Amino acid sequence: MQRVLAVGLSILLSGCGLGSMIIKSESVSFGDTIEDTTNKLLVTNVLRARDKAPLHFSDIPVIRETITQSASLSFLNPMGPRLGSTQRDILTGVGGLIMTPSFDINHLHSKEFISGITSAIDPKIVKYWLDRGLDRRIVLLLFFSAVEITETLAENGPVNTIRITNSPREAVDVIKARAQAFDGPDALRCDTQSDFERYLKLLNTLRTFFANSYKERRLLAGGLKSRTDADGRVLQALTTLDSSKVQVVYDKDNVTYSLYSLSSEPKVAFCFYDDAQAAGRPSRNLEVIESGPASASKKNNCFQSVVDIGPEDVAKRAIVPSSILFPGAAAVKEASGFCGIYNRFTGTSQAAAAKPTEYPKLELKLYIRSVGEIFQFLGDLLHYQDEVRKHVDANPRFNLKLNSPITFGYCGDHPEPGCDDIFLRLDGDPCNARFTLAYRDQEYRVANFDPPGGASRQGLQCRPDPTPRKDHTLEILSVLHQLIGLNKFATDVKSTPSVHVLP
Repeated sequence: MQRVLAVGLSILLSGCGLGSMIIKSESVSFGDTIEDTTNKLLVTNVLRARDKAPLHFSDIPVIRETITQSASLSFLNPMGPRLGSTQRDILTGVGGLIMTPSFDINHLHSKEFISGITSAIDPKIVKYWLDRGLDRRIVLLLFFSAVEITETLAENGPVNTIRITNSPREAVDVIKARAQAFDGPDALRCDTQSDFERYLKLLNTLRTFFANSYKERRLLAGGLKSRTDADGRVLQALTTLDSSKVQVVYDKDNVTYSLYSLSSEPKVAFCFYDDAQAAGRPSRNLEVIESGPASASKKNNCFQSVVDIGPEDVAKRAIVPSSILFPGAAAVKEASGFCGIYNRFTGTSQAAAAKPTEYPKLELKLYIRSVGEIFQFLGDLLHYQDEVRKHVDANPRFNLKLNSPITFGYCGDHPEPGCDDIFLRLDGDPCNARFTLAYRDQEYRVANFDPPGGASRQGLQCRPDPTPRKDHTLEILSVLHQLIGLNKFATDVKSTPSVHVLP
């Protein structure tokens, strides 16, 4: 009898251990399933954007699984003849395991979600990705839809501005109309290009692009002196105010106090170092880039955590910039007014660089996209890459230097680190595919960030690829995943109601 109890106890203990192992294994499997499914849903929406089809955002909020274990033990000791009996004790064990998985799928189509993905992204989100180490070229391509260059010729004007859109789809017609590769001077190249090609060159020009967070401080009262006990009590009361909104500063030289109000939310300034400016003070060779709502653009925004805001410069605001439109791609003998401003900013023209206090002055303004616009941009980029590849393959005699897929530069002209890294592609190497999906009877592959080594490729019997370039497609999908998550609301996460049927 003791043997029977020992065997039964061992079965029960093994059942508990088996349940723990199953839960651990199933949890990891569910995590892999959510990752693979979410990635494929993101890529499917990018492909829909390429086809100009409606986007459908879905989410898997919950995966459930019911695990049922059962075990039974029976012992049989039949009564037989006392002598010469051939019967033995019989021990029978029965076990069972039933797993029933289920999951929910939510279609994200609420008013709040649509309003969120169609609104401009907060500059703080862009700064977050820059601080995380996301390549500045990815940030400039992904988050911004256009750039505006403003040139002020004198203190009282005139002020001219040009706008360059980051739109790959609109560049296809300009590229297809070219009869041959451009072989003229660089100052005339701008007039033969599309806006997207000009934006790519501008992207490589801003090599020191970064973001700085700061608060605005406005003077409420200055020169306050504590002469009486009443004034002292007032200043003591002021020091008890919320330090995140009000600041009291003591001037020990004049023995006075100043009262400032601080902005409730920190602001973000996008800046870059201008090598053409003379070195010296930190603000001398820094240039601030306007973005989002109109705000005071000062170089102090680039390196200070608190920036003083003074009276608005009415004279400067009174000058209305004149927009200069691009006349159209054509072979010219002299740069157009549009390309003249562009060449002066990118350093293509041979004009002498102006000193910080001299004119003309060039300023930059970026326009931030929404999450929905990012999906449309990626879809347009896929269309651009497909059309460029077809055009280059069909016209090899033109000797066109166009990259498909888009890279971070032309290594032949500017052999800087990472210039041949890939921005986005869905026809990755099958030997290095992170995941594969089928869309409209065609197979697409997203590769890992790093290519496999030579030894690994030989083991997989893959074609040789001596270029150790990185593929940023997976990294871009991780950005999209978090941007979608930021726009989800509690009302979007719905659960399947339970139904109980009673006799």
